[in-house]
Amino acid sequence: MAATFGPPGPTMARSVLVHDPFDQEAFEDVLPRAPGLRLLLESEPPEARDLAFDLFCSFYKYFVKLLPADAVVPERRRHRDLIGRALELREHEKLRAWTRLKPVETALATELVLDHLLHERGPEEAEPAKDVGEPGDVVEPEDTDTSTERLREVLGDVRKDLEAAVELVAAWSSGPGEETRLPPEIKMQLMRNLVRNPRLRRIGLLFGRYRRMGVRDRELKALLASEEVVDFVRGGDVARALAGELANFAMREREDLFYSKLVTHQLLIYELSERHPQPRPVYLCLDNSGSMSGEKEVWAKASALALSHLALQHGRSVEVVLFGDAADPLRIVSLHPQDKGPERLEKVMEVASYFLGGGTDFQKPLAHVLDAIGEGQGGPGTDVLFVSDGLCPLPEDFVRRFIESKARNDIRLTTVVIGGEPFSLAQISDSVNRLEDSLEAGDELAAQFASTFLERASGTTVKPRPHRAGRSEPLVFDHFLPEEP
Repeated sequence: MAATFGPPGPTMARSVLVHDPFDQEAFEDVLPRAPGLRLLLESEPPEARDLAFDLFCSFYKYFVKLLPADAVVPERRRHRDLIGRALELREHEKLRAWTRLKPVETALATELVLDHLLHERGPEEAEPAKDVGEPGDVVEPEDTDTSTERLREVLGDVRKDLEAAVELVAAWSSGPGEETRLPPEIKMQLMRNLVRNPRLRRIGLLFGRYRRMGVRDRELKALLASEEVVDFVRGGDVARALAGELANFAMREREDLFYSKLVTHQLLIYELSERHPQPRPVYLCLDNSGSMSGEKEVWAKASALALSHLALQHGRSVEVVLFGDAADPLRIVSLHPQDKGPERLEKVMEVASYFLGGGTDFQKPLAHVLDAIGEGQGGPGTDVLFVSDGLCPLPEDFVRRFIESKARNDIRLTTVVIGGEPFSLAQISDSVNRLEDSLEAGDELAAQFASTFLERASGTTVKPRPHRAGRSEPLVFDHFLPEEP
């Protein structure tokens, strides 16, 4: 046997991306926690695992770089062409914004993209590579334009689904970063349920849209609102500093004086009127009858969840009442500002996935609201949103009782009727909104809830200004006058 001298030849890689042992470790570590991806790989040929690892790296790594074609084994060069075309697409970069250095999100994105590529590609793409030439040759697919367009569509769809799932999980955490402290298995299962269930996926997409629209409307309203200046005081809030104090900062020779006043809280600043709104509890009554199935149910739950999220951010407790026929039990889901992230997410999934079917009864959920508020207890008042598409009469004695309780307990009832007329609800509602079955105006109405339903009934009280002896109204500079004996 002849001896072989010299350095060994280059090792051919089965992966098409430059990676290190840490990338392999991240993939192997998350795979047992991703049952969907694991089951998908178990049902596919062995080369699917190599493609899954390449997709995982392309989504997970901070820097992604293709290996040269001659460094990849010939039977994996079709993977290199696929990954190379994906890296050139803007949709891939948008998807990476949600997955980069995040193993759970990356595993879910890998599962969704791999599932599309393995089961929905055309027959010309499913055939294995044929007659591979020299190591430097790259086998091009027969229909590059079509496959690239399809790849763009797959990446775009996965990005939308993943974005909706991640946004819902993050929004319903009790604080910034709370979702990262969820166990990976629970977080993966939750996001996978949101993506794989068509109804939950639609609710998640609309929830994200309505939440952003609602936050925007509230922020715009806050920017346009004027606040009363009641006095000048000493403090360290630069945003409320007088122009004369800011002039010191603009002058180099007086800049040190500005910083000295800032550190010692001696800046002359505006004192604004302080508002102390007392949180009003919110009740959301959602019709779960059979006629609400489909887009109407999705819209009602998505807008209710967005409204609940905004209310909880302002310290207001929320109770979601899912009702059907008189014989059906009410499903009550209570949300509180102090709830922890996992508990909130569990309640949100309960609201989104629960559906009764059957008939409609209005009296039962409204009577529950009255009983929950308590007759004659007063308090800060209550906001109620009632969404239904059915017709149901209300007894006259109950209508009288509800109207009396509204005046006594300051109840504000907003009604949304989908595809019908608010006959029995009109006489007890403060405002009635009608939507057609097509829900064309649903987006606009959901956004308006943030600035009308939540804002109009939040009674505010202005902190009284201190009065000096012998004056009916304080002067602006009273704080700088000597104390009176």
